[in-house]
Amino acid sequence: MIDRFVLMKTKGFLDLSCGHYFKRYDLNEESKMLSKIINEYELNYAREPFIYDILEKLLFKLDDAMKKKVTNLLYGKDLEWFLNTGQYLFYNYWQWIKNFNLNANDKSFYLEIQHFIENWWKVFLNFDGLANESSKTLPPPKKILLELTNNCNLNCIMCGIGKNGYDPSRNFPLDLLRNLCENAFKNTNLIRLNGLGESTILPNFSEYLNILGKIGAQLEIVTNLTVNNNKIWDQLIARNTNFLISCDSASPKLFEAIRRGANHQTFRRNLAYIGNNVSDPLQAQFIFTLMEMNIHELSKVVQLAIDLNLGGVIVNVVKIKNNDWMNLKYEEILMEFEKAHQISQSSGLKLKLPDHLGNIPITTQISNRSCQFSCKNPWEEVYIRYNGDLTACNMLNPYIYGNCQNQPFMEIWNGLNANLFRTFVNTKYRHYYCKECYYLV
Repeated sequence: MIDRFVLMKTKGFLDLSCGHYFKRYDLNEESKMLSKIINEYELNYAREPFIYDILEKLLFKLDDAMKKKVTNLLYGKDLEWFLNTGQYLFYNYWQWIKNFNLNANDKSFYLEIQHFIENWWKVFLNFDGLANESSKTLPPPKKILLELTNNCNLNCIMCGIGKNGYDPSRNFPLDLLRNLCENAFKNTNLIRLNGLGESTILPNFSEYLNILGKIGAQLEIVTNLTVNNNKIWDQLIARNTNFLISCDSASPKLFEAIRRGANHQTFRRNLAYIGNNVSDPLQAQFIFTLMEMNIHELSKVVQLAIDLNLGGVIVNVVKIKNNDWMNLKYEEILMEFEKAHQISQSSGLKLKLPDHLGNIPITTQISNRSCQFSCKNPWEEVYIRYNGDLTACNMLNPYIYGNCQNQPFMEIWNGLNANLFRTFVNTKYRHYYCKECYYLV
């Protein structure tokens, strides 16, 4: 007998999705919405609903013919499908709709949302057929981004992960890494240690490096470079690692105000050590996160990179809901960009500036193309979080493909949720997190 997904009790569905697996996400709105639907059903029918009882409400805005096709397909899905694919499907779907970045006062808004929903479920209906076509199967990604830990020694103002303290359960399982390296990463060109956490604080960091060293991929690390331990830097340098070093200010006071918990002297000492020991200056570059408070630091950071033998500076922009400050200070920022560009040109340093600030473009004479309208990353890379979640990209997009602790990596990479993301990423319906993307190619 098939353990059907639609025969789940709704409160169990709610506890599993909102209360257990996704506990690290803010799902208060979704939980309240589902609770309201459940309570209304109980009042009307004097029993707790099953999933099939509320499917019609979950599939709002679909016409009857489409709704029937979707429900018929869902009726055939088992509980294993829900755990591996379905829970992410519904999570991604609701997040996408909830954050649909259109003007709700515009008459076209509801029509646009309806078109997106129809297209989403069309992909769902067609996926089984597409998945059986060998031409639709992607080769393994050439670039893997690994979040070895969701712990950090700093409490930076644009991230704040460090405020949660250190919890070993938020470290990437070593057994999972071994399994992935043996079975999924054989053709990987580049492994980047990246994410919401600082890899170098792991007590057994060397074990992770030893496992990764067996697959022969180029190693890259995004680091705050504040750990006071030269042995770590020596190990990374010995492995010919590329360093992407977070630096948002050349001024000690502002640096420590942004990177709360950092010691600027330790950072500068480590920086000089890296600059003096990498085999090529481009193996050590800064990542500068532009914020309202550090606009005039960019040219100073570029000069610092030059002084300490670093090869480049990559400019990112802080991701916050309200970016009005960029519009108000556009000319001021542009002048700083041009100043930094001139300094880099005279020295040979590689400076990568974004091609837009919000909706306002930056001249191509000084900027690099971003992925905001055309993105190849979902076909070429994947970001794996500390718990095994496969997510969309280098820019920490919260969209989830699946979890490689529960399902083979390649099944997820070529699975329904990944297919849905790729379908919409370069369209007007692109994921809300992708809008105004600052990832530079």
